[in-house]
Amino acid sequence: MLSAIEQLNSRLQHHQLKELLTDYQGLSSVLQAAQLQHLYQLANSSEVKYLFLQNVAAHLLEASPLPNEAVGFIDDIDKLSFFTPGLKFQNAFNITDQQGNNLLHHLFSHCQANKLPFNYLRSLMLFESNESLAVALKAQNQQGLTPIGCYIACNNNTQMPAKHEFSALLAMMEVDQTHHKSASHALLTALKRFYGVNKPSLTESKILLCAAYLQTPTNMIIATLR
Repeated sequence: MLSAIEQLNSRLQHHQLKELLTDYQGLSSVLQAAQLQHLYQLANSSEVKYLFLQNVAAHLLEASPLPNEAVGFIDDIDKLSFFTPGLKFQNAFNITDQQGNNLLHHLFSHCQANKLPFNYLRSLMLFESNESLAVALKAQNQQGLTPIGCYIACNNNTQMPAKHEFSALLAMMEVDQTHHKSASHALLTALKRFYGVNKPSLTESKILLCAAYLQTPTNMIIATLR
């Protein structure tokens, strides 16, 4: 892995972009994922080179599909923003890891309360005409959870999203209203695990979000969880 990173650094240093692309296409998916992560780390350490490195990453993702091993790496809005130009290629939003998670599953599970991605993603859906995003939003992982289901049941954040993020989340819930009934069951099962022996109240954010997502009264959600 070290040699792949050293090779990448050398190609960047000498501006050998065609050779860098050829190198990348010959790597295993594990090493491709390592190079993509390294590009992000380099970009974060150099504001001057950020756009250049973002463009390099986009060319790599255009040439080869997003590696399965890199799906879980894009777990916050900063990483999503960096890789966005390249994610429109090769159906990247719908590539999954071994657990059936696409990058939205990971992003929604791990995003922080002060860096929610919903408004950003809604903008991508509205202005980039990215149909694969809508497909990825409805996808179920091996547990049967959609990305929104992961946010509600698996994210440790228990705060209600800020107004603009909440509005964007509701808009994405509308896109996802055609999800399979098994996704609803999976969400309620995961929420039971989240709360354990504790009894959630009607006003808890996860209960309110679950009710909005499943279009079910909150008291029915509570009754199901008890």
